[in-house]
Amino acid sequence: MIAFSEFVVVASKITYGDKAEVKVEVSGFGQSSFLTSMVFSIANQAVPLFATLAPSEVLAIINESFGLWKHLKGDPPASIKQDDHQSVSVENNSGQIIQVKTETLNLVMNEKASEAIGQFVKKALSDNGVDSLEIVSDNKSTIAMVKQTESDYFDVVIPTEPVTNNISKMMLVIEAPVFKDGNKWRFSDGQNSFYADILDADFLASVDDGEQFGKGDLLKVDLRIKQEQTGTKISAERFVEKVHEHKKKIRTQQNNLDFK
Repeated sequence: MIAFSEFVVVASKITYGDKAEVKVEVSGFGQSSFLTSMVFSIANQAVPLFATLAPSEVLAIINESFGLWKHLKGDPPASIKQDDHQSVSVENNSGQIIQVKTETLNLVMNEKASEAIGQFVKKALSDNGVDSLEIVSDNKSTIAMVKQTESDYFDVVIPTEPVTNNISKMMLVIEAPVFKDGNKWRFSDGQNSFYADILDADFLASVDDGEQFGKGDLLKVDLRIKQEQTGTKISAERFVEKVHEHKKKIRTQQNNLDFK
């Protein structure tokens, strides 16, 4: 319910600007649905959001945004073309193109709206026994509907942009070697712990041949750090491109002392 209200607030702000205000109160619950009392205020004139006479623009944007998420199928757009100041053409990864309002695209590309849609649509439809989600108005007309089979489409589809992609020669401490294919090893650079994929085929072959590794061993490597930005969020992935040297940790052997 909180996620849904956050989504409506973002949709309202994008459609009408800061003059739009939405206040949400839960007025009741049913076995398979919840009832809401949403007050939509523009220029100090308050009306129920889903009433028949409510401002239709925000409802149209909400409806069209659901269509755009379904069109993109969980992936960022392949291309976006500005048709005019009011509409854009959005191509998905299958080469299909639809035209939507600029406000609709801005809503779907909004971080808060994306996080909210993942909560009240994708997460809600992942529960057993929930096969669809429908938003309806007071007069029972459908504003938007999602089937369970479409739930994975309702996720963050903001394009990811590369920030940095650099390789540095480093000495890393092995914190947790992993000998199962496809799993990341955990390392420390002396300050931070992190996971990294090992891409060096020769090194992986030596692992398969039984070379011994232990916690605290050192690897001299070429480490590639790839940073990407999605909206305002920065993520980083690390890859060991080449292992130049393996230094085993010096392990002291304790002697058993017999005191009599």
